[in-house]
This record gives sequence, C-alpha cells and structure tokens, in this order.
Amino acid sequence: MLYGLYFLTCLVANPTHCVMRVHRFSEDVLTPQQCLAVAQPQMAAWQAQHGDRWRIAKFRCGSPPKDDGTRI
Repeated sequence: MLYGLYFLTCLVANPTHCVMRVHRFSEDVLTPQQCLAVAQPQMAAWQAQHGDRWRIAKFRCGSPPKDDGTRI
C-alpha cells in the first residue's frame, strides 16, 4: 500500500474554518514509518509558505479518510 499525507489546516484568523489537504509523495512510501519520516519536512515546507494565514491542526499518514469532513 502506498501512503499519502492528509493534514487539516485551519485559518489563523478563523480557527473554525478548516480545510483537508492531501499530499502524494513523489517517491514510494510503503510503511507508516517512512511516511512519518518524509511527512514532517513536507508539512514544515507547507507551513513556511502558508503560515501567515493557515496553521496545521492535525495530520496523518495512510489511505484517504472515509468522509469528506474535517475528521482525520
């Protein structure tokens, strides 16, 4: 199974407005440990680009969430 990174971002100015984001890795990520190892730099880069408006509230590695809501 290939893993993806799923993270919930919320607006700094309105913390109740949150958006689920998905990152597919360019390399094969086959284990949860590999996913976590490559996920942290990816989230740090995303936060550096968007940190003035958004913050990362939650994240997980794995398959897509079962619903489209904000539950991870």
